[in-house]
Amino acid sequence: MKGILVAVVLSFMVVAGGMAQTKKVGIGLVVGAPTGFSVKYWSRPAEALQGFVGGGFGGVAFGADYLFHSNAFRNSDIPFYYGPGVFLGAASLGGPRYDKSTLAVGARFMFGADYIFPRDPFDIAFEIGPALILTPVVGLGLEGGIAFRFYP
Repeated sequence: MKGILVAVVLSFMVVAGGMAQTKKVGIGLVVGAPTGFSVKYWSRPAEALQGFVGGGFGGVAFGADYLFHSNAFRNSDIPFYYGPGVFLGAASLGGPRYDKSTLAVGARFMFGADYIFPRDPFDIAFEIGPALILTPVVGLGLEGGIAFRFYP
């Protein structure tokens, strides 16, 4: 599992490094559920793809969200965002019946605010949302976190 984590992190770094001159890709850390690495790619001024690789609930998780941003706070430096996502990872959060080798797959819908520093290549995002686990058991949870990203 550690080999897969290293491969995914390196691929994120290669993608981010190849697009760094456009200032559309941010790389950093997310703390919460999950805790790990975060990547955000702005595909359009109000749309972005966000990915994460991290740990939480006893195992490694991978996921991606498609986010829509709006000027709900009437401040372009702090856009509100929302959007659907998917995740997969260790199913050890399902209780003692499932160990880290059992795969969990689910969907989530995130809501958040992203403070974009106007003069510096950084952002801080606060997000929370429901997560629906689809396998190996159906369950509902809550995910959220704080992301710190640098736009090289």
